[in-house]
Amino acid sequence: MRSTVKINMKKHLNILLLLILTANIFAEDNIILKVFKLPDPKSNEAFNRADMAVIEAFKQKYPEIELRSYSGIELENMELDAGPLMAIAGGVSPDIIYVNFRQSATYIENDFLYPLDEFIENISEEELNGRIAKPVWPVVKRKKTGDKDKHVWCMPYETLVRVMLYRKDLFYKVGLDPEQPPKDWNELLQYSKRMTIPEEGTYGLYLASGPQAAYDWITYLWSAGGDAVVQDPDTDEWYASFNGRPAIDAMKFYLELITTKWKDSEGNHQQGFVIREGNWGNLRDDGKLGILMGYMDDKRLGGELDPNLWGIAPPPKGPTGLRGSEINCRMMGIFSGAGISNNGGLGDRDPEKVRDAAWKYIRFYDSDEARKIRLEVMINAGYGRMQNPLYLRKYGYEEYLKYTPPDWLATFEEAIENGKPEPYGKNCQKIYEFMTYPIEKCISLEEKGQLGDTVEEKEKNISQIFDAAVERTNQKMIGRITPDERNFRNRVAVFVAIFIFIFFSIVLYRVWKIFTPDMIIKTRKKNNKIIFIATLLLLPALGSIILWKYVPMIMGTFIAFQNYSIVGNSEWVGLANFADVLFDPVWWSALGKTFYYMFLSLVLGFVPPIFLAIFLQEVSHGKMFYRIIYYMPAVISGVIVIYLWKLLYDPSDAGGLNQILLSLGFEKSRWLKEESLAMILTILPSIWAGLGPGSLLYLAALKGIPDDVYEAADIDGAGFFHKLRHIVYPALKSLILIQFIAAFIAATQQSEFILVMTFGGPNEATKVADLLIFEKAYLYLNFGIATTMAWMLGLLLMFVTVFQIRKLSNMEFKANR
Repeated sequence: MRSTVKINMKKHLNILLLLILTANIFAEDNIILKVFKLPDPKSNEAFNRADMAVIEAFKQKYPEIELRSYSGIELENMELDAGPLMAIAGGVSPDIIYVNFRQSATYIENDFLYPLDEFIENISEEELNGRIAKPVWPVVKRKKTGDKDKHVWCMPYETLVRVMLYRKDLFYKVGLDPEQPPKDWNELLQYSKRMTIPEEGTYGLYLASGPQAAYDWITYLWSAGGDAVVQDPDTDEWYASFNGRPAIDAMKFYLELITTKWKDSEGNHQQGFVIREGNWGNLRDDGKLGILMGYMDDKRLGGELDPNLWGIAPPPKGPTGLRGSEINCRMMGIFSGAGISNNGGLGDRDPEKVRDAAWKYIRFYDSDEARKIRLEVMINAGYGRMQNPLYLRKYGYEEYLKYTPPDWLATFEEAIENGKPEPYGKNCQKIYEFMTYPIEKCISLEEKGQLGDTVEEKEKNISQIFDAAVERTNQKMIGRITPDERNFRNRVAVFVAIFIFIFFSIVLYRVWKIFTPDMIIKTRKKNNKIIFIATLLLLPALGSIILWKYVPMIMGTFIAFQNYSIVGNSEWVGLANFADVLFDPVWWSALGKTFYYMFLSLVLGFVPPIFLAIFLQEVSHGKMFYRIIYYMPAVISGVIVIYLWKLLYDPSDAGGLNQILLSLGFEKSRWLKEESLAMILTILPSIWAGLGPGSLLYLAALKGIPDDVYEAADIDGAGFFHKLRHIVYPALKSLILIQFIAAFIAATQQSEFILVMTFGGPNEATKVADLLIFEKAYLYLNFGIATTMAWMLGLLLMFVTVFQIRKLSNMEFKANR
């Protein structure tokens, strides 16, 4: 019996061992493929289920490929797909990366994308044309700077066009024909006028606001015959071109829509026939918004729009007779570092196998097989009438064709054939921000009555504003600098660098002189043993600081002298980065805003905790209650604090602060959209949250003042302010200085509220230095410039801090016995 059990156990162990070995063999054959995004398996939304079905079909077809999803960082207010850039910069890029038009040149020029030519050769021309629309070819197939031949760098998996969406019921309500959308600018203006009824909360047109607001304006620029950026066919260099007559015509029409003053039926003064602020999405859903621009995609056309309520038409024609229809694509590319050791923490992988697996995924994701799967899932979910008629006809679902309005498909096909690609030139990920600045400036001047009294004056001023914006864009975004200008900048940079080095050496010597000689001499005379023990105690902390602070800082310093490249070799450029920063007005403007931000932070955030501590000390009843109340904001998460205050700052009628103003009979404010208010408003949340915790140290110090000192002062007849001056201030003086040094340095490093609330807007009114450094590093991937800026900021702060340290070195601290 025992022998039988032993034999069975051996059999089971052998089988288990065989299974483990087999699993390991298969695991070794598996190819791990990291994708920028995979559908959520927990979501029951129909579009997500359709994508899940495609993924399952891919896994069945290629069981050796193991898909893994990448989750990256998303930042609000950036209006940009910054996640891929930040992932690449952080060394954790997925193998398949998301590519959009504006970022495509940055990816190509920085060698982030692996050319797809070897894979494209094996697919038919029919399949290629089915994936890539004619206007999209210049985006996906082009030359990298320095190359002779063009390459295909990415593949679209979804094609979108920007069209005009309008509410048929609102058209009917104001007497407009729902089957006759506006055909040109004049009709668009008249339609917007008729549908704007503020007393009913109805608006004729939505136009975007914020740091990327130009993505709506570019439609009118195209309709006027202009473009955002163009490429020189001889040199292949890009340059900004959103000025001239097209920009003037587009801006004049924009101003007419936004700033025209009129009175409503109740006699109230109104301005414009559009809505730019507030929750326009709710207005759209509630049928309170007449016209807006939106996207149609090649899979669902109108998406979830009800054809009985919504009409779709091309953008209105401009004075040139052109339509500004944008064509765009969501695209996939293969990361050039795909499969390299430790990419994303996946260990050693065969790059060739990973690239081959990546191409299989890219090709399958929008193949005929995948499109048919998606269509079937969507039809079974009840969305058949919203699908692309071309696919319905191709895959045998003709019975649903009757539900799609013919003009929807006609609009889509016209845009596919003649649409303008979204800007895709050098560093165009920031093009809308550069274009928004002159737009908002013109609107602001017109609202103040300062743009001009006559048509000629307005056109002249608009032209000057846009010419300056184009020159700024060419320099800052595209980087067009003449050789003579480059040589001049480099010469100036050399002299400034020598001066800074000498001054820096003097400052270091002064710091050494302040802290080292006298202190060491005095201490050695007292007790050498104490010095030895103190040194031993400080060594771990000193070593940690050197390892984690100074070593990275020294290593990173070399980046300031390079045109640093994440992929490939970095070019040594000497002082060129330093020269560019010296001559960058945006940097000096950001530096000025940094000191302004520091001033407000110190005035509003440093002094109040001192007085709060004094008042909490002096209050006679309910001390614990008041301390809890003031400390409570510190318990709230910083994210909650930010979004709480954003709700208060909402510029619409629903905003908390605006509701108070309106209830008191005042006009509502734009709050964070106001350049004059934005900076101080971004500081208030941090002051509110830090007031209570900031007072604790001072409160503890006040507890150290003996009661008999106060009693003696009372006997002598001292009042509150006399005690404050002669007792409290001397007791807190040392602590105030120490806290001031810490607060001074921290004030330059606490711009996270700006990052989330405004991201430097409006019109760069809150773009402080560390935010600009972040932008240069992670949005432009210009680490050389970013490192140079960081060093310059650090040097400026160090010079100021040395004077404070000198004061601190003369202080002596004694413990009460």
